[in-house]
Amino acid sequence: MKTKTLLIDSSYLLKRSFHGAKEYSKAGHIGGLYSFLTTTRKLIKEHRFNKVVLMWDGENGGIKRYLIDPAYKANRKDKSWHKKIELTDEQIRIENEKSESILKQRKRIQAYVEELYLRQIEVPEVEADDLIAAYCLKNAEKEDIYIFTNDRDYSQLLDLGITILFENIKDPISKSNFIFNFPYHYTNALTMKIICGDDSDNIEGVAGLGEKTLLTHFPDMKLKKHTVRDICLGAKKINEDRVAAKQKPLKAFENLVNSIDRLVKNHTMINLKEPFLNEQAIEELEQLEMPLAEDDGEGNKRGSENLYRMMKEDEFLQSYGGTFVNYVEPFYPVIMKEKDLLKQYLKG
Repeated sequence: MKTKTLLIDSSYLLKRSFHGAKEYSKAGHIGGLYSFLTTTRKLIKEHRFNKVVLMWDGENGGIKRYLIDPAYKANRKDKSWHKKIELTDEQIRIENEKSESILKQRKRIQAYVEELYLRQIEVPEVEADDLIAAYCLKNAEKEDIYIFTNDRDYSQLLDLGITILFENIKDPISKSNFIFNFPYHYTNALTMKIICGDDSDNIEGVAGLGEKTLLTHFPDMKLKKHTVRDICLGAKKINEDRVAAKQKPLKAFENLVNSIDRLVKNHTMINLKEPFLNEQAIEELEQLEMPLAEDDGEGNKRGSENLYRMMKEDEFLQSYGGTFVNYVEPFYPVIMKEKDLLKQYLKG
C-alpha cells in the first residue's frame, strides 16, 4: 500500500492561521500556533495521512525569480521598503511586533511538529513551491500525495497524479474533477499563468489578454491541452483572418505575438516542473528518505513528554478544551508509521 502523504504549504498556512485566530495565553498570542496545528490535525484525521511534510519558504526565498524579474512579489506588503513608504513610525512599530510574534510562533510550531513526528524542510533562498514541486516530481509514483495550499500554481502538478486541497475549495482537486471547479483543462494551468500572469506574485502578463478573453477565443482550452506556442499561432491566424476580412486586428493578440521575451521569462519563473533548487535543497530533500531519529544525538528524545511540557507552557490545551491524549490521537498514524520506518531501518 502506498504511503499517503500530506505536503503543507507551511508559510501560507502560518500567515492564514496567525491573522485569523485570536487565542492568547499568559505568554502572549498563540493563535498562529494553535490554528496551524489544529488545521494540520483536522487534515490528518479527515484524510488518514500517515506521512506529513511541512514545506517552509526559506530566508530570501524567491531571490532566483527576483533576479529574473525584479518586480516579482514587489506588491507584497511585507516588503520592508513598502512599509517605510506607506506606514507611519507607529504603524511600523506595530508591524514589527507582529513580525516578531509570527516568527516566534513559527519557531514554536517547528518545535511542536518535531515531537509529533511531522517532517519539515526549510532551505535559504528556496521557496516552498519549489520544494513541494521537487518532492512531487520525485515521489508521485510511489506515494499518494496531497498538497494543502491556496496557490493555484500547483495545478501544474496534477498530471503527476497528485491531489490538491485548496483551502477555499470544498472538494479535493484532482485531474478528474478540475474541470468542474476551473474554466479550463488542468493541462492548461501553466499556459494560462504564462500568458495572463499572476497578480498575487506580481508577474506581468500580456497586456489586454486575461483569462476571460483567452477562453473566449480559445474555448477548447476547456477540453484539451494548448501550449503557449499553440496559442500564439492561433492568435496570429485569428488576426490574419480579421485583416483579410477587412476587420481591425485584435490588439491583445498583437501584444501576445510581440511579447516573446515576457512569455519566456514567465515560463522560467512559473514552471514548477523545473523547480529552483540549490545544493542544500537537493540534499535535504534526499534526507526526507531517511527515517526520523528518536533523539537529537545528545540524549534528548522526541515524543509526548516534550510536547506536553510545551503545551502546558503555552496553555495550549486550555484553548482546545480537551485532554492531551485526545488532541494528539489523530497524529498516531503518522507517529507509528515513522517509528516503524526507523525500526525497519535499524534492522538493516
